Amino acid sequence: MSKTYRILLIKPRQNIVPYAVEPPLGIMYLANYLRQQQPGIELRIIDMTPKNMSYARLTDQIRAFKPDMVGVTALTVESRGFHRTAAIAKRLGPDTVVVGGGPHPSAYPEKVMGDANFDYLIIGEGELAFDELVTAIRNGEPVQDIDRLVYRTNGRTQANPQTRFIEDLDAMPFPAWDLIPIRKYKNFVRMSNTGRGDFMALFTSRACPFKCIYCHGLFGKKFRKRSPENVLEEIRKLYDDYGIREFEIIDDIFNCDLERAKRICDLIIESGMKIRFTFPNGIRGDHMDEEFITKLRQAGCIFMAFAVETATPRLQKMLKKNVKLDKIKKNISLARKAGILCQGFFMLGFPTETREELQRTVDFAVDSDLHAAHLFVVNAYEGTALATLARNLGKRVHSDFEDTYMSHGFNNLTDLSDKELAAIRSRGIRRFWLKPSRIWAILRDYPDRDRFPVLLSILVKRLMQRG
Repeated sequence: MSKTYRILLIKPRQNIVPYAVEPPLGIMYLANYLRQQQPGIELRIIDMTPKNMSYARLTDQIRAFKPDMVGVTALTVESRGFHRTAAIAKRLGPDTVVVGGGPHPSAYPEKVMGDANFDYLIIGEGELAFDELVTAIRNGEPVQDIDRLVYRTNGRTQANPQTRFIEDLDAMPFPAWDLIPIRKYKNFVRMSNTGRGDFMALFTSRACPFKCIYCHGLFGKKFRKRSPENVLEEIRKLYDDYGIREFEIIDDIFNCDLERAKRICDLIIESGMKIRFTFPNGIRGDHMDEEFITKLRQAGCIFMAFAVETATPRLQKMLKKNVKLDKIKKNISLARKAGILCQGFFMLGFPTETREELQRTVDFAVDSDLHAAHLFVVNAYEGTALATLARNLGKRVHSDFEDTYMSHGFNNLTDLSDKELAAIRSRGIRRFWLKPSRIWAILRDYPDRDRFPVLLSILVKRLMQRG
């Protein structure tokens, strides 16, 4: 393995206007892990969005670098760019090994492998498998036994099961911050709709032990956590070396271990660092207490998203989410009182959901102390128990990936007409956002008042949304 082996990791652009842009932590972790494990490699990351990179420019970059291997990662919303990127890489270098990873190929491995431009896919957590694949290819060894690898054999797609996960997350190197244009992410809207300067996303844990039927569970179902001290070390390094003062924590469920979560807050407070952080997703809203909420605010938390999904106990049980609705509503009020901006996620249109149940969810959102709310139309993605349930009830399970994300179209999984489901959603959006007390609360509590014009444009777009 004396020859320098070049690996290029790419995050493609969305075909739609990006609503929120985050640093690509998945390939940033992968990059530093490979640099640690693989001697004699040259590695680069291209995240197309913050560089405002065209596919013509991407072509020039790939041609100049001459990679031996290209890894492409994507959410389902980025699927078109995902396939387009693989096609460019293969056209420029027919012998280049092209590997797909991330949420989209993990959810749709058979569909993705129908694209001959992909040689391999890696399902779920990628560091161990990608490292083993690079080693096997560099040494001319067989790949068939690599955990979670998807490959072709005799013209058929073969997917190896996920049997191994990284247990000691503290032993993992920090993400490759040096390989991304770290200063350019501040120019885009974040998932939390807050902040105005340089920031970085953080993973402090992996996996969620809950079994919600609409989730793929890409990191498995065993909650694995970094120590509070290791989390603080990462924050301190970003604070000192990169001048980062704002962070977005994007765990699956940060507070699964509530005492650990409190300890992280304590360490931040004790450190004396003046930082701000948000939870745009990945915090269990009914698994917290007033002490935790107080510590969050003291440590610098300014924004928190509560995933309520449905206000119907019957559907909570069916979804295996089992949110304690009274508890989450109380915690929303406590968080708002503490000075934390609160956003809610709701899902409308589950199989068997009735008109009355849809209205109950809308009413919960409107009557809550949330500052903001998203009323999404349910989509059943392949590989989830929800997709199986919907199919068993005779419902259609597929839409154009990117159009579905933007709600330009949706699959109606209920027995209501499309028109009625759309109307309930549209009325709910208007009822929520046009409530005078809510408008006043946003004006009063929003932490970055210089961004009010951005907020206003987002509000107008939401009010004009069609179901």
